[in-house]
Amino acid sequence: MGRPKGMHGTRTRTTIIALLVVASAAGAWLAGPLFLVTRANAPVPAGFETVVKEGTWAGRDDFHFASGSARILTDGRGAYVLRLEAFRVQNGPDIELFLSSDAAYDASDVVLGDVPATDGSYNVPIPAGTDVSAVTHALVYCVPFHVLFATAALA
Repeated sequence: MGRPKGMHGTRTRTTIIALLVVASAAGAWLAGPLFLVTRANAPVPAGFETVVKEGTWAGRDDFHFASGSARILTDGRGAYVLRLEAFRVQNGPDIELFLSSDAAYDASDVVLGDVPATDGSYNVPIPAGTDVSAVTHALVYCVPFHVLFATAALA
């Protein structure tokens, strides 16, 4: 006695539908951030008027783009912030800011955390103890896909 007719076709269709649902959900998670624009407009923090280093953002290519300026500011008492002005970056899944001693991402780079906004002007605290004199670049890096989005050479 064999399997009833049509049973194999139903099981195959169910498997294909389940795979399409999973692929659609994964695609939406990956592509979703590309279309999200977040904005910020924060003033320069009080007491952080001294520019230590500055540079201009450049994207890696036409798809991974960034523009605006990056400045490291200090309060003169050992505290630093990365100030992003007129900043604009292509969004992506889990993009983060880093400070580096070169234009390439490295696991030893200083982690500043998630990009707070894809458009605007805002401040990102630099961790205490960071050797700002060794920093030559700010980076936007997509952590899960290991893709460098943009760099700003700081001088």
